[in-house]
Amino acid sequence: MPAPHGSGSVDGEKASSSSVQSLSPVAKRLLRLYHGGSFVFLGLLWLLVGIPSLWALRVDLGRLFSYFTWTGLRYALFYRPGWPTLGLLLCVSFTMGILIAQSRYELFGLYPIERIMLEQQSRWILSFPVRHPLRRWLVRTLSPQDPQNSAAKD
Repeated sequence: MPAPHGSGSVDGEKASSSSVQSLSPVAKRLLRLYHGGSFVFLGLLWLLVGIPSLWALRVDLGRLFSYFTWTGLRYALFYRPGWPTLGLLLCVSFTMGILIAQSRYELFGLYPIERIMLEQQSRWILSFPVRHPLRRWLVRTLSPQDPQNSAAKD
């Protein structure tokens, strides 16, 4: 049975590239900024919250590496609650959420409402004053002198 039109069938390259092809260059650049920013956020979250949480749980984790049981894991994380458990839960949940969102984007492309929102946000950013850093970043990368754009044309 064929998938209904617009349901986002897994056509891989076709679904993802067609939704991005219909975006303006500024909206494409903004989408790249969102995707890169989400991974930068994850990296900072793991550095500032995840690693200290793992360090605080190092005794329990060492015990789990030696003798893993589900009861030991439950004891380490839930029966001794505290900031390390909450920090680790925060890091893992944000990581899973961002990875699922990125996978959905890669498999199915952008939803039409997401395309509209990206175009609206890019127009709103372009209405900022010329000296605004976000506007300068978006416009600077679209200039013809940009080596990235000239390499893509070759």
